Amino acid sequence: MKVFALSDPHLSFGTPGKEMDRFGPNWVGHPAKIERAWRERVQDGDLVLVPGDISWAMGLEKARPDLDFLGRLPGTKVLGKGNHDYWWASISKVRQALPPKTFALQGDAVRVGDVVVGGTRLWDIPGASFKAWIDWKPDPGGKPLEMISAEPSAEQAAETSRLWDRELLRLERALADVERLATGGALRIAAVHYPPCDPELRPTAATAAFERAGVPHVVFGHLHSVKRDRGAPFGERAGVRYHLASCDWIDFTPQLVAQT
Repeated sequence: MKVFALSDPHLSFGTPGKEMDRFGPNWVGHPAKIERAWRERVQDGDLVLVPGDISWAMGLEKARPDLDFLGRLPGTKVLGKGNHDYWWASISKVRQALPPKTFALQGDAVRVGDVVVGGTRLWDIPGASFKAWIDWKPDPGGKPLEMISAEPSAEQAAETSRLWDRELLRLERALADVERLATGGALRIAAVHYPPCDPELRPTAATAAFERAGVPHVVFGHLHSVKRDRGAPFGERAGVRYHLASCDWIDFTPQLVAQT
C-alpha cells in the first residue's frame, strides 16, 4: 500500500462563489487537476491523507458534495480538520456523513492495513513567522501581507499560546492512540493541519512529541503561495520527515509519503 498526502483542496461544489480562481491562475479549475492527478497516481488499495481545509461550506449539508467528490476517488481517505472547515460539526456527525472508505481524525488515530494515522488540527506556533517564505498575492481588495503578518497584540499572542497548548494536549492523545493501534510493526504517521515547526525545522513542543512517539512521517498543509526560489522547505529532523502537502505546493498532485 502506498500512502499519499494532499492537503487544503478548498473545494466548493456546494458553495457557489467560493472558487479559488481569484488566488492565481494555478488555481483555475483546480478540482479537475486534483481528480486527474489523483486517478493517475492512486490505486484502490492505497491511502490518501487530507489534513484539513477540505471544504468552504459553512454547514455539513453544503459540504456533502465536496466529501462525495473525495469519496469517488480511488483509495481510502483519512481527513483532518482545518482552520477553514466551518462545516465540521461534532465528530460523530462528521463520521456519519462520510462516504465509504473515508475516516476523520480529531485528536485520535485510525488504522488502515499496516498504517496507523493520528492527528489533530494543531495551531499557529507562538512566536513563529512564515512571512519570509510566503509570496502573498491577495485577491482584489484583499489585505496586503503586511497587515496579515502584523505583530500580534499581547492579547492575540496570549490567545495563540492558549490554543497551541490545547492542541498539544490533543496531539498527545492522538499519539497515544497511535501507540495503542500500532501493533505488529505498523507504520506510524501523524497528520496535522498547521505546520508543527517552521520551514527551517526549529524544534517545538510538537516536534518533540513526534520524536518521543517514534513517528517517522508528519504531513500537514495550511501554507499557500510558498516561495520556490528558497529551495524546498521543511525536510527531515531527528528521524522525522515533515511533508508540506498543500495542494498548490505539490501542483495538485497527491504526494507520495511512504509505502508498506
